[in-house]
Amino acid sequence: SSGLPIQNASAPPIDTRWRVGGQGPNISAKYLKQARLYRDQGRYELARQSYTQALSTCRSAEDLAIIEKELGGIELLLRTMR
Repeated sequence: SSGLPIQNASAPPIDTRWRVGGQGPNISAKYLKQARLYRDQGRYELARQSYTQALSTCRSAEDLAIIEKELGGIELLLRTMR
C-alpha cells in the first residue's frame, strides 16, 4: 500500500462554481472533499465533523441530499463501532 487515500469513484461531485449574487464559491464542496478524504483514511469522527460543516454551509438542495446521505452512512458506521 502506498499510504495514499483511496479515491471513491462513485462519490458524486459537488458544484464548486461561483453562485449568483456574488455569494462566493460553494465552501461546502471544500468540507465535503475533506470529509471524504477522512472517511477513506478511516478517520470517521473527523469525517463526521467535516460532513456537518458541509451540511451547515450548503446552499443547494441537490448537494444537500448528497451530503445528508453520506453523513448518514458515517453516523451509522460510528454507531455500530461503539
